[in-house]
Amino acid sequence: MKRSVKALALLAILVVCVPAGLAGTLSGQVADYNAAKVRLANGVLVVPANAAIYSASSTLPIGSSITVTLPSGFQFATAPTLTSAVATFTLASGGIGSQSATFTVATVSVSVAPVITLGTYTVSGATALETVTPIANALPIAVQAIGFDPSPASFREFASDAGIQAAFAGAIQFVDLTPPSNGTEFQGSPDSLTAVISDIAISPETTDFATNTVFILGADGQPNTLTSGDTATVVIPGQYGGLARVFVSTTSDCLHPISTGTVSFNGLTFPNVPIGTEEFFCVTGSGARIELLGGGPGGSHIGSTQNVTGFATVVLNPGSSTDFLATSTNVNIIYPGDICYTNGGSSCVAVSFPTSVPALSFWGIGALVGMLLLFGAWMLKTKQAA
Repeated sequence: MKRSVKALALLAILVVCVPAGLAGTLSGQVADYNAAKVRLANGVLVVPANAAIYSASSTLPIGSSITVTLPSGFQFATAPTLTSAVATFTLASGGIGSQSATFTVATVSVSVAPVITLGTYTVSGATALETVTPIANALPIAVQAIGFDPSPASFREFASDAGIQAAFAGAIQFVDLTPPSNGTEFQGSPDSLTAVISDIAISPETTDFATNTVFILGADGQPNTLTSGDTATVVIPGQYGGLARVFVSTTSDCLHPISTGTVSFNGLTFPNVPIGTEEFFCVTGSGARIELLGGGPGGSHIGSTQNVTGFATVVLNPGSSTDFLATSTNVNIIYPGDICYTNGGSSCVAVSFPTSVPALSFWGIGALVGMLLLFGAWMLKTKQAA
């Protein structure tokens, strides 16, 4: 009796394990789209041919079925096709308007060696790709040979990115502490209120920024492009004081401005930055002490004993454009820059003095008044209790 039980248990293990070892495999090429183009196309995308490649685990005889399933929410908008080197396939069910499509082997049985590829097709409902979906989290497609694969084979097929990228390099500048500048001008011959702080080159994203191995596509399945005349608004976060003006120049000497930006305590904004060409960001002091606070790596800044600053974060926002998304991750900061105080030489001087404090907003004043009132009421109640 015990031997029979053991034999049955062993047989059950073999029945479970053998099919699992015979599962087909799915591979391919990630279809990585410009997320803004997905939005403009309302989630209707063309998928290139051969993006998904299925390898059977055993011979698939004539009449056997293969089911292809898209990610949740996706539907076939055109009839998909399967091809191999030896056999043809007939779409038996699903397809247009459905998340899945089932094919039958129509002619010759498919052996293990030939691969089966999914031809070009169009999907609708791909709205999940309207926001950035990294390659590591790409949405999966699944293929299963019915009766042969114990479960569908899957491959992370659909991803999306911002559609734009940039190379950024900060400048090396010194704020002169010696008279008559006294920290209000950039060192030069002579000192000047105006200086270049960086350059930037913005371009369409052609391959994914993370791995540089996957091509970025438009909604039509073709290589990603941006509309001629597109511009970006570039924001450099940080805390800034003593600046009257920021602007974009076509030259590093700041003598050919093309766009005037805005300066606030929390960031510098440069609008109408052209795409496809190198541009330069310039600043002009107001005559007050120049302060660039919190902009650099590790929180370093001028205005304290940590006196060297750089630009650790750069944000690209759509300007006149609707065909790319805002991003800070697609900016290659080649060099963050070094801006520091000097006593007239070529070395940085560590200094420490109070930093500028921005005026409280209307809501900030209201919150402060409310806190003072609550504190006063609490003090009064305490005194009465005493």
